Amino acid sequence: MDEPVENAASAPDVPDPTTGRPVPPPGALFRQDVTATVEEGLGYFLQRVSVDPEVIDGKFQGFRIVDLRPVEWWQGVDLRPGDVITMVNGMPIERDIDAYQAFQSLRSAPALRVTFLRGGARRELVYSIIDRDGKGGTPKPKAAPPAPAEAPKAPPGKRSG
Repeated sequence: MDEPVENAASAPDVPDPTTGRPVPPPGALFRQDVTATVEEGLGYFLQRVSVDPEVIDGKFQGFRIVDLRPVEWWQGVDLRPGDVITMVNGMPIERDIDAYQAFQSLRSAPALRVTFLRGGARRELVYSIIDRDGKGGTPKPKAAPPAPAEAPKAPPGKRSG
C-alpha cells in the first residue's frame, strides 16, 4: 500500500514549467487546490472521470474507472481505467450522498486516501494535504462566535443558580 510521504511538507515547491504554478511535492496535494476543487462541486470533479458501478453477484463493489480526462489533470496519479474505487478517506461511496460526504470531507482532511481494487487486489493511494507554504495538516478552525456581553437574566421572581 502507498503511504503518505513523511517529508512532503518540507520539500520546496517546484513550479510547473507549463503553467508556472507551484507543484506539490510527490505524495502531497496543496490544501488550496483541494479546497478549490471541492468548492467547484462534485459535478466539476466528475467531469474529469467516467465511472460505472461495479456489481458482482448483485453486490455493489465500487465504481470502475472508464476514463480519466484530461490526461494532464491526472498526471502522477496511480489510477487507471479498470481500477474499482471502493472508498474515499475510509468512507463508502455507494450512494450519491455517500460520495458527496466523502468529497466534502476533503475540506478538512489531513490526507486523501483512495481505496481501490486493481486486478482484484486491494490498494490504497495516499496523498498528504499540505498548505502551499509547506505546512501540513488540517486548516485552522474558524474562531468561535463572540460570547454574549452578559449572561441572560433570570425572570423576575425566580432565583438563579
